[in-house]
Amino acid sequence: MMGNKGVCIVCIGCVTALLFNPARGQEKMFSVVLKGNFTTGSQLFPNPNARDALKRNQFFPIEDFFGSGVEIKYHIPETNITLGLSADYIRTTTLRTSFSGIDTVDGYRVLPVELTGYFHIPVAGPTFGVYMGGGGGVYFGRRIYRIADVDAEPVDEGHGFGIHVLGGLSYHFTEWFSLNAEMKFRDLQFESSNAFSVSRIAYRGTFINVSTEPFESRVHTDGILFQVGAAVSF
Repeated sequence: MMGNKGVCIVCIGCVTALLFNPARGQEKMFSVVLKGNFTTGSQLFPNPNARDALKRNQFFPIEDFFGSGVEIKYHIPETNITLGLSADYIRTTTLRTSFSGIDTVDGYRVLPVELTGYFHIPVAGPTFGVYMGGGGGVYFGRRIYRIADVDAEPVDEGHGFGIHVLGGLSYHFTEWFSLNAEMKFRDLQFESSNAFSVSRIAYRGTFINVSTEPFESRVHTDGILFQVGAAVSF
């Protein structure tokens, strides 16, 4: 039976062989990726700071929405490691009807800025690629809340932090152009504060009284993100 020292030597050798693969030495160092994505689900908590636990944990789902983004990648020469810095734009809203019969537009806008480390799995040739990765990000967001075309403007646009993991496939048409498809699991959270600038809103021939005091909200996106991108390398 191999001793602990032998196991360590074998593990170090395997990791070294995976990280430093001469077959990828000709890959270009930089690439710019334009991306489109689809997220399966998220939750908006309208009372995240309520004293009552039941009210504090109430949320409504916002599902199946699209986004876009751009990423700059740097491939570390003679390794299977790539670093990427990306910025996305996601905006999603839904029409809801309250218990009093008032229609409201509710949702959020968020700008995720993420740093990702990619590991290219050396199981294919120069045309077809398989990779996985993970990293962290900061998320700048605001809630979108509107009654009868009157917006509750953001008082304090929130920000949050989170992590993500992903796996993907790439196909290189030429040495400078490729397409990739990814599945990402993103833990995105942020809080936002909004307030109405008026205390009365005209709605269907009547007036609705609203508070002008700021109100807090929290957004949590934990659905699966499917993403496709076109990359230009140089």
